[in-house]
Amino acid sequence: MPLYTYYALDKKGKTITGQINADDRQAAMQQVRAMGVFPTDVKPQSGSRASSAAHPSGITSGRVRMSDLTVFSRQLANLVRGGLPLMRTFSALTEHTENPRLRAVLGHVQQEIRGGKALWEALDEYPSVFPRLYVSMVKAGEASGQLSQVLQWLAGYLEVEQARKNQIRSALAYPALLLTVGTVTIAALVTFIVPKFVSMFREFGQALPLPTAVLVGVSNLVQHWWWAALAAGVCVVLACKAYIRTPEGRLKTDRFKLGMPLFGKLNLKSSVAKFARTTAILLQGGVTLFDSMTIVRGVIGNEVLAKGADYVKEGMREGESFAARLKGTDVYPPLIVHMVAVGEETGDLQGVLLTVADAYDADVEMTLKSLVSLLEPVIIVIIGGAIAFIILAMLLPVFQINLMSG
Repeated sequence: MPLYTYYALDKKGKTITGQINADDRQAAMQQVRAMGVFPTDVKPQSGSRASSAAHPSGITSGRVRMSDLTVFSRQLANLVRGGLPLMRTFSALTEHTENPRLRAVLGHVQQEIRGGKALWEALDEYPSVFPRLYVSMVKAGEASGQLSQVLQWLAGYLEVEQARKNQIRSALAYPALLLTVGTVTIAALVTFIVPKFVSMFREFGQALPLPTAVLVGVSNLVQHWWWAALAAGVCVVLACKAYIRTPEGRLKTDRFKLGMPLFGKLNLKSSVAKFARTTAILLQGGVTLFDSMTIVRGVIGNEVLAKGADYVKEGMREGESFAARLKGTDVYPPLIVHMVAVGEETGDLQGVLLTVADAYDADVEMTLKSLVSLLEPVIIVIIGGAIAFIILAMLLPVFQINLMSG
């Protein structure tokens, strides 16, 4: 019997973890609930049969990108809305899906549905492809009989997220190109051009000016110790990644992101927009506000705000209002707190949350454009200054030799 690791919240809202044996993930979830706690995640233990079931025979290796999932979701929503049965829907989607891994997964999902499983149960077998938010929305849609509408909401949500990611990539593409070209140019000058000038200067036996001596020292360091610098950089990156994977490291890193100059507010607004939009979509799909907090904490992308979602859920269990608990976190901005309070009073919490998400997304877009417009000249000045220093350092000995010979 496969071994599963579970994460759950007890009656006091504290996270507990442990391991249990179960036939499948659903049975494991039921066992955890039977303990009197609320399961937040159940994962197959590495090496167990359940773990290997996540990649059954016929599932090719590779990655399903968010863009692939977004296109699939829109096609699925349109076909279901058109009245096509699920079996024929997945047959059509399997034939037209270009990503080989997603195509294989859809084939297995179709087999699971044919075997009598609900759609959300079949999708839940592949957590690396279909996020928890996705599965929860489909489950709520099937339970409420509004699968078509829920799929439309879900497809729209994924399209918004995909558009925002593409926007960020596009905005940062030119600064990244400037930085890359400038760095490669400087490295080429220091590694290949400067040594030739140094050998020429040595023939004259003259003392080098200070800028030239500094440049020569940097050139020698790069030529002879580049491997050590590369190894040290790799070690630092691996150590940082290992630390970030720990709960303490993730929390401190995300807290640092929120406190960064300029970018801190951008990270906060982006995460709050995702929190508001995801909660609204879950509520539209029929998921309760209490259960939404468990799902949302996993998609916010910031552990500080995720802890805030846990705090909100704990208070709601005790009967406190959503807005009051949001205010008590001291993390979420006053705007969303006040808007949520209005939404609770008017009974339109979903609409209010979508309004907040749109407002923060627009703010993030404007802030990002401002930062990028500021970043480009800064990079140009830094790269240009470095190249100017190299050229000056190489020309100074030439001027010195000409003066002595004249």
